[in-house]
Amino acid sequence: LFHTDDFELQYLQKGHCPFLQNDQSRTPTQEAVFVTALYDIGREHWTHFRRSFDEYLSYFSNVLGLNVKMIIYSDESVQKFVLNERKNLHQKTQIYALPFTDLEFYRYRQHIGNVLVSPEFRDSNEMLNHPEAFSVKYLILMNNKVSFLSDAVRKNPFNSTHFFWIDAGYGHGDNLTQWKNFLPRVLLNKHNKITYIELNDPVLYKDINEPHKVQMSPAFCGGFFGGDAAAILKYEKLYKKTFRKLLTENIVDDDQNVAFQCYVENPNLFANIRGHWFDAFKLFS
Repeated sequence: LFHTDDFELQYLQKGHCPFLQNDQSRTPTQEAVFVTALYDIGREHWTHFRRSFDEYLSYFSNVLGLNVKMIIYSDESVQKFVLNERKNLHQKTQIYALPFTDLEFYRYRQHIGNVLVSPEFRDSNEMLNHPEAFSVKYLILMNNKVSFLSDAVRKNPFNSTHFFWIDAGYGHGDNLTQWKNFLPRVLLNKHNKITYIELNDPVLYKDINEPHKVQMSPAFCGGFFGGDAAAILKYEKLYKKTFRKLLTENIVDDDQNVAFQCYVENPNLFANIRGHWFDAFKLFS
């Protein structure tokens, strides 16, 4: 598909790269589509948890090398990198150019910023040197994961049944060659359920009054999660409602702890599996 820079530029300017078009008249195929995104949020300038964007691109290269159907969101600055990394997998690739300011959770930037500097949020907060307590852009991007997933469900360019979020840096640089043809077969028979890797027993968290201020490992891993289309659209509503509720209580947090709050609200929506951070390939193959 890609022979000239002009061809690539033509699609980038249109804001998308339609490798494949969805035929809504066909019954969706029971298969997995992976959804991911990468944006430069200035992490190389942070005082804590600093990483260069080039480091993230190297992580992303490993994920993009997976021989799976993939939907990728980014701004135009990352598009050519993605096109090059997926040039041999173009039939399994759909790219959407989306400016950071067009992300759904960008609308909450002012409110998030107000919470981060509020005395109520900062008082006795053990997490002030963590990005979920100082970076508005980080909070926007992390909490937008469910919106990326639900947008992928609505567009559904591969006419598929199941959609899974995978972080652009999943594996943090580990070689993923042995998992190149990964398919989460264990999860394809689950319907109306969202699955996360459960890092710790959720019971441990129920007595914490202010989990966003406590320095402890989260209950869920946000690096890989998902389910079938119906579950994702239901989860989208619950996630947005929960996020807005927390905002009104002067609480902001990353997607993992918002996901846990969603679990507390509706545990029947979830079918989580116990494991460690980067166990998705091992657990779900």
